[in-house]
Amino acid sequence: MQNMSTEKEIILQFAPWESFVSPTFWHKLAELKLDHDRLSDSKRSITGHYTNRNASGCLLEVDYTAYNRTAQPPKFSHCAIGTIYNKNTIEEFKALDKLQLLVDEGKELLADMCSGGALRDPSLLTRFFVLSFADLKCHSYYYWFAFPCPLTPTLKLQGAVQKLRDLANSNSYITALKALPTESQNFFILYANVEKNVVEARSLSSLDEKEVEFCYFGFADPSEYEHPAWIMRNYAAFLFQQCPSFVGKPLKFLGLRQNQQMNIDDSLVWQVIQTEACDLSQSEDIKFVGWELNKNGKMGPRMVCMRDSMDPAKLAENSVNLNLKLMKWRLVPDLNLEIISQTKCLLFGAGTLGCAVARNMLSWGFKHISLLDSGKVGFSNPVRQNLYTHADAVAGNRMKATTAAQRLKDINPSAETAGYVLEIPMPGHTIGESLVVQTKEHLEVIEKLVQDHDVIFLLTDSRESRWLPTLLGAAKEKIVINAALGFDSYLVMRHGTTRKEAGDDGQEIEGLKCINGDQLGCYFCNDVTAPGNSLKDRTLDQQCTVTRPGVSNIAASYAVELLVALLQHPRKELAPAYYAQSGRGKSEEAVEKVPEGLLGILPHSIRGMLCNYENILPATQKFAQCIACSVAVLNHYKKDGHAFLFKTFETAKYLEDLTGISEFKRLNSEIIDFDDEEFDMSNSDED
Repeated sequence: MQNMSTEKEIILQFAPWESFVSPTFWHKLAELKLDHDRLSDSKRSITGHYTNRNASGCLLEVDYTAYNRTAQPPKFSHCAIGTIYNKNTIEEFKALDKLQLLVDEGKELLADMCSGGALRDPSLLTRFFVLSFADLKCHSYYYWFAFPCPLTPTLKLQGAVQKLRDLANSNSYITALKALPTESQNFFILYANVEKNVVEARSLSSLDEKEVEFCYFGFADPSEYEHPAWIMRNYAAFLFQQCPSFVGKPLKFLGLRQNQQMNIDDSLVWQVIQTEACDLSQSEDIKFVGWELNKNGKMGPRMVCMRDSMDPAKLAENSVNLNLKLMKWRLVPDLNLEIISQTKCLLFGAGTLGCAVARNMLSWGFKHISLLDSGKVGFSNPVRQNLYTHADAVAGNRMKATTAAQRLKDINPSAETAGYVLEIPMPGHTIGESLVVQTKEHLEVIEKLVQDHDVIFLLTDSRESRWLPTLLGAAKEKIVINAALGFDSYLVMRHGTTRKEAGDDGQEIEGLKCINGDQLGCYFCNDVTAPGNSLKDRTLDQQCTVTRPGVSNIAASYAVELLVALLQHPRKELAPAYYAQSGRGKSEEAVEKVPEGLLGILPHSIRGMLCNYENILPATQKFAQCIACSVAVLNHYKKDGHAFLFKTFETAKYLEDLTGISEFKRLNSEIIDFDDEEFDMSNSDED
């Protein structure tokens, strides 16, 4: 830079600001854009900070604290007041009138100068703004900083630039300045009246134009050059606006600079003069400068890509949640994503349904997923079960539950997953003496898992393997979602809850029957027989789940969507279900009246068929003699615990006798013969 100490009456130049943006500034901007601003591109107040201690360049820094409501600059730093204009599209960013934006911001600066606001809060003189566009999909940010300043008459330097230590009476000056608190160092007045032996640092609000000859107008100078920092330009404009009599008089400016040891001896003093008056209150006639040059030294914005600097796990989490948060921008503003991410889900079964459900849950932002299964990955699994590979089958010892849990973690590192290799004890599957201890251990683990989770998914491949999870879900008041498959059909349903809570019953709507959530039936409520051993005396095609390949994905999707809709309802699992009571024509009209939750209606069950591509939405009430969720069964389980369970494992008939279903079956099997002669038949010919 040109050495001004050898020049006389030359124009004073200023070191321009250089923006320094911490990566945390962009991370916070992305969070605010996704979660709060969404489609709004209204300006947002921010703050920055700069330091005059061991300054490098002339830096103004912003980080994640820039968005705090109250400015809290780091130690030895000073606050700068700013605004960010974050546009929704790159086209808007490019098309915005940059000159007009600079003028608008400059006028706000002048308003603070002329109203006295800057006198009360001098940090308003250190004004900046940012024009930006955040490409959240690619993690790229386009931005342009500006530091508005009115284009006022030039300041001419009188004499050489002096260091503080070279001034007469420098020791008394230094002593007075060291007594000045850091928070008051951004703009201040050093009053030095040697004749009266008064040397003291004063606040800017004590400005008195009659004592200008005794004043050094001080400021924290972040410049490392012989030129003062850009902020002195606004400082001088403010002083001439406040005190017009300063025009034509020499003014002394003190740029306070500290080294690492807090020594201020090398602070600089410039004596300047402005010979032309300028009325800043006539803002229409004032022009402004201040756009920052890019790295090529040209007028234009900058771009930074944060992909490489972000933690891969954090990057994955942000990308996973991007689609979900975009839903809140326009489509579903009230969508509660927090409850989804905090809900803990336990999946019984890690086969075709379990894999598909788990993958859909990741897409919805579920983070707590546990899987329970006793099987190993076989060669027939990978083509239908999307969490396994051919290599898993070749290994020969990869368990489905643990392998699926690890795959979910590989897909989304922020997910908390776990796999449990356990056999599910079943009614009608007798427990041998050698397996009693192991079965008890497995029961204890299963009971604890159900207790520790919020939602239970029933995704196993047999009817009887769903009995114990259904019982435990009802006993421990959990949300239970069930999905079952046929060859070209599927059933997805939510079990009625045993949780009780005060609240209004569902609406009474003409043509519709309403069943409250605590009165809805479970998977077994429509049965009048206990589950037995469905694998006994079955051929291979009857033992395997033989279905059209698309059925499992459809059912899994409905199961997850049903849960998400349930979680968004104000009453959660207590939400009522409706079904039509009248004929087909009127039924279709009634269905249109079904009350909707945030994501649509909440059916009790969804039964679908691929043969005709239709869904029906039946709803059924609890069966008082249900072998899984009836009061009698739950009470016996709560009273006798494992002893009760082992009786059911020994024979399913125990459940039938306990609930009274045996009597239903006996009555159903009786054949009643009728003799016409036993009836008094009416004669149509008689009166």
